[in-house]
Amino acid sequence: PSRRRHEFLSPAISTLGLMYGASNNFPKTAGSVDEWLDAIQMGSYKENFKGFAVHELRNLSNSALKELVPLDGPRKRLTLAINQLDVPVAAASSVEPQVKFNSTSSMYIDSTISKPCTDEIIFCVSIVIHDRIEEGEESVNKANAEVATLFPMFDVESKPLFRHAHVELPASSEDNIFHTIKSIYSIAEFSPECLVISLLYIERLRSLTGIPLLLSNWQPILLAAMVVAQKVWDDKSLLNVDFSVICSAYTLKDINNLEKKFLELLEYNVSITASLYASYYFELRTLCEKSERSFTLKPLSEEARKQLESRSNEMKEDLQKKRRWQSLGSNTNAPNAS
Repeated sequence: PSRRRHEFLSPAISTLGLMYGASNNFPKTAGSVDEWLDAIQMGSYKENFKGFAVHELRNLSNSALKELVPLDGPRKRLTLAINQLDVPVAAASSVEPQVKFNSTSSMYIDSTISKPCTDEIIFCVSIVIHDRIEEGEESVNKANAEVATLFPMFDVESKPLFRHAHVELPASSEDNIFHTIKSIYSIAEFSPECLVISLLYIERLRSLTGIPLLLSNWQPILLAAMVVAQKVWDDKSLLNVDFSVICSAYTLKDINNLEKKFLELLEYNVSITASLYASYYFELRTLCEKSERSFTLKPLSEEARKQLESRSNEMKEDLQKKRRWQSLGSNTNAPNAS
């Protein structure tokens, strides 16, 4: 099978003919997206672009643009206008890198799809994690082997996230990853959006630290990401002690330490913008559609976008305050089992 690669890069905006650009006078700067949409005579799309900043427009993937502006004509106009925006270098470099998931996986999950909304998103996340493991194992050398040890590693044979009574599969196989996530999800029952957020945090960890996903660390990294993601998204999140029951090979101390190390490596940055979540959502949906599977998880509503940004920013601020207290010699322990 051909090797799959997922490049960490900003999705390219389609380049259209010069005659279009010559016939339209588009602004090179804008104070806000609403102001910019009015200037290019596309004010009717303001509702679709709520939560986006001007410097984030160039990072929209083609699939995201199609969702935001379904009609070909207006989308071409929008693309031309985006290409003429003069985004300052500082602003552009501060934007978190986006991902492109271009897997050619022929993965087949032999299971009853009782909840397609979750099974299909688990399917997509499993493929991405599998490909990241392949990339990590191939890239490990003397230079980055030390980087890999920054995250606690466990023997997946003796300390698996979840034991499958009737499934004997290699620890890193796509099917094993799928069944592992599905088994945890079916018990934990956190929101499916947490799976998108978990993947986002894993990619942020890789981007910030250079830590590769490996056979020895993908499970604890995934567990830490799920613990943090559901605390950010769900109103009534599970306690760490709940995860120690679900993943019985991991003690409460294990999970607390994993979460603590994960947050340290993320520099306590758990904030998520609505546009960043959307970029991951659309790329996962595109991956699913390329595999000829339905993808029924809906994009976030305007209310949910605001909630995600508010909750993730509040958690980031809270974590940073606890970090400052600790640095001052406080006895505060963060994070804990709550």
